Amino acid sequence: MSEQTVRFARLAAFARPAPAARSLRLRILGVVAAIDVACCLAAGVVTVINAREATRVEIAASLEIAEPFVRETLIRLQRDLGRLRSIADVQVALPGVRHVRIVVYDGAGREVATRPAQSAHGEGEEPPAWFAALIAPPPERRVVPVLIDGEREGEVVIHGEAADEIAEVWEDLLSLAALFVTLNALGLAVFAAALGRVLAPLGALAQGLSDLERRRLDRPLPTPASRELAALTERFNRLAEALGAERATNARLSWRMITLQDDERRRIAKELHDELGPCLFGLRANLASLERAVAPGVAAGALGPEAGERIATVIELSERLSGANVRLLRSLRPIALGEAPLADVVRGLIADFERLHPDRAFALDAEGLKAGYGEVVDLTVYRCVQEGVTNALRHAACSRVDVRLSEGPDAEGEPAVLIAVRDDGAGVADGAREGFGLVGLGERVQALGGRFRLHSRFGGAALEVALPLVPAASPRPQGCPS
Repeated sequence: MSEQTVRFARLAAFARPAPAARSLRLRILGVVAAIDVACCLAAGVVTVINAREATRVEIAASLEIAEPFVRETLIRLQRDLGRLRSIADVQVALPGVRHVRIVVYDGAGREVATRPAQSAHGEGEEPPAWFAALIAPPPERRVVPVLIDGEREGEVVIHGEAADEIAEVWEDLLSLAALFVTLNALGLAVFAAALGRVLAPLGALAQGLSDLERRRLDRPLPTPASRELAALTERFNRLAEALGAERATNARLSWRMITLQDDERRRIAKELHDELGPCLFGLRANLASLERAVAPGVAAGALGPEAGERIATVIELSERLSGANVRLLRSLRPIALGEAPLADVVRGLIADFERLHPDRAFALDAEGLKAGYGEVVDLTVYRCVQEGVTNALRHAACSRVDVRLSEGPDAEGEPAVLIAVRDDGAGVADGAREGFGLVGLGERVQALGGRFRLHSRFGGAALEVALPLVPAASPRPQGCPS
């Protein structure tokens, strides 16, 4: 595995989010909301403490006002022509004071009259009991004795009543809570929108990492306004440029390596065709002539029968050597490649398979394929079909092999030659290892920037290859089609 491939794998692992990862934006909003709620609770605690103290002070002040008022009322009744003849006469003169409840008791401790506390709180929602218990101060009361003709006939008890004050505090808290919820909802919405704009470069960075995973290195990220994110984006763009330059260099080297290999094979094939082929043809011709020349001597008994048998054996060996030379030529480089349309060359290859395997059915669909795409691509297409069909015949136990060649967009939308070799066999076995042929083919396809995949499908196996018409990040060498 090359160093560039390792880097791409590491970047892909970094760009791929964890399965349980939560959105950073939601996490920040959650933290802000939690802080907001904590501040609200703290404010509520302070408000309750202040309200409790204010209520205590208010009740104490009301008691301080009500006590002298009651005493003055009793004195006035005693001086007013004897209007205070019994404890029952106090009931009419009881004053109404806010936050206090005045109760008159007779000498036996029985309640004679009650003047409830005046309330400024209208008809509204009563506070819950837990809130009243939380705000209410300790109970306080003041006792004023009632004297008639110098004898104590009863007493007036002044009780502090905090219900009205607690109701006011409850209404204020409800109003503040509604205002808090409204303002904080609006604040969180505005903050979420602003946070989305601030974190937008991170989304662009994630998309950039996805592009790196797909080997799309020509898409620089825009520089954000934030200084920290701008520095991160700048480093990312530099990394993408470095990887792009390295990938371009590797692509050129890979392309050069393949062209050198193909040139060497073409040179060897030319030597075999131009040198060894005529020599083998001349050998067969001379052996045939020698066979005709010695035939009368063999018939007359001048030569032993061994001479004719040896000549026939040598002729057979020369024919086998000539056939091996033809097969070697086809293995090194198809003779018709570059001279005939690519579809016709592949069709000839399928015809050879049909002749060697008459018990199998073959089908070729090459509609829309151009006459050629350059020697490197054409030869790769030929090798893909050759290796795919050979692999199906050897391992798939199939009865039919379908080959489809077409020109169209690959997985990334780039123009490519698409190759598919499908069979109706048992599919690819689990844990099956690729043979040397498929391994070499895969390396050749990847060196050209293509994609190679062998997988099981419904009803058999499929070899799918996509060869880009323009190698990624690499200019075509001279002599290759554009």
